Amino acid sequence: MKRKFHFILQAKGGVGKSLYTYLMALSETDGSSLFVDVDSSTKTSSRQLLFLGQDRLESVSLIDKRDVLVRDLFVGYLESLIDCPFEQIYMDFGAPESEQFPALISRDLDFKAWCDELGFEVTFHIVMAAGGAYLACAEYLRKMFEVLDGQFEIVAWENMYTFKQYPTLSNELAEKCLATGIKHRQFGDFDANSLLGIQILDGIRNGYSLEQYRPGARIRLTKELRDHFGYE
Repeated sequence: MKRKFHFILQAKGGVGKSLYTYLMALSETDGSSLFVDVDSSTKTSSRQLLFLGQDRLESVSLIDKRDVLVRDLFVGYLESLIDCPFEQIYMDFGAPESEQFPALISRDLDFKAWCDELGFEVTFHIVMAAGGAYLACAEYLRKMFEVLDGQFEIVAWENMYTFKQYPTLSNELAEKCLATGIKHRQFGDFDANSLLGIQILDGIRNGYSLEQYRPGARIRLTKELRDHFGYE
């Protein structure tokens, strides 16, 4: 069985990586996906994805005592998943891990050849936020685009809530993605300051499954999943 890995990355903290991971986990209802928290600093996904249960949620640290992302740990962990029962594996990298990731795969190891040897398909999901975070997010997207050199699929995920007051930046991101062949997708189309938004964010913090939300919040979340994650 071919494994498909989804690496969720962004060197700028607080842009919505764990929110994106949570929403993706809600949309994966057939039980064929494993979610891995690779954020050694906050372990946010470990809390937010409690509804998945122990069988579909793992936490792994790839950082050593010097806060350096260790390639041998990364390679060893991925190779350990060769015989796992999951077809799709989502890995939520923290900001420190994301920042060091380009160097990890560009030194010594031919990452594409290694993935091909193992039969791994990898998609890179780069989460983007606007406002004061936009320039740092855009720079990281550029860096990953250059390092991957067209060998892997890249998806830029626009956190819509952060872009609502910056439509020009949203258009700029869409145009840059179109020009470079990067897929541009959106998520997080709800108001965090509304009653439903507050209920949703509270449910996310507590690791709720979709069924645990109140009816209004559940219906709003279902619309988010259907519109942006292909939820059936």
